[in-house]
Amino acid sequence: MIGKVRTPSYTWEEAIEILRSEPQYDQLIYDAYLTSDLRENCRRFAESAEFAETLSLIEKYRSGARDILDMPAGNGIATYALTRAGFNVVAVEPDSSASVGRGAIETCLSKAGLNARIVDAFGEELPFEAESFDVVYVRQGLHHAQDLNAMVAQCARVLRPGGLLLACREHVVDDYGSSLRDFLNAQVDHQLYGGENAFTLADYRASLVRAGFEVALEMGPYDSPINLHPNTPEILAAKICGSTPGKILSCMLPKSIVVKLGIWQLKRSNRPGRLYSFVAIAK
Repeated sequence: MIGKVRTPSYTWEEAIEILRSEPQYDQLIYDAYLTSDLRENCRRFAESAEFAETLSLIEKYRSGARDILDMPAGNGIATYALTRAGFNVVAVEPDSSASVGRGAIETCLSKAGLNARIVDAFGEELPFEAESFDVVYVRQGLHHAQDLNAMVAQCARVLRPGGLLLACREHVVDDYGSSLRDFLNAQVDHQLYGGENAFTLADYRASLVRAGFEVALEMGPYDSPINLHPNTPEILAAKICGSTPGKILSCMLPKSIVVKLGIWQLKRSNRPGRLYSFVAIAK
């Protein structure tokens, strides 16, 4: 069984409160849409390049979708954005807290005059009838699974035939030894609450196939604005051209070539915890 063991010192809410109190983590908290300004977090996500690309994928692979499951919903940024975009949204979130859990979702929706059903559940045991949704949207959620195969199977069960699983920004490691250890050691939030995790690309792929999905699209770390956040293609290009190698190459080559070379080099890094996203169709 593909699973994980959690050894938390603090709750997720307590961990985020600690990070919010330390100025050196301000950018991390901002980029993760986890500031104390819940409504502003929601607004920024709804207007992000990441969410625009998400809507494009839904339109491309499940045009006419109405019913969306957002799981896990966290502090509600995607529930807000999807509801504002006109979808019927059900949010699944096991954390009840007012800062990063169901309470935060309720606050965001209420202040915006939006409505969505909010459910206390884990992804491995979704309390819904089979074939209830057109889309299951999972943002940074599969890698938190206690049982990856069970969670993906539940996504397949609740989707209608031809329905879309959009699993975004999932952490990938090369192995469950040094690669996973290096990733976890670099995650400051993991040191506080112990809930971070990652799986190998092979295990993500296998879980999707085992659940009966057809994988329509697999996006690597630099293939989509979804995985680039908090960068955008423009920001990434500026960083590449502004680096020392980029400045040197820019004296000899067009900027477009310098950017392509920079991205090629980044793709070779295989950094532990790199982000992948999956577009999968229920059969």
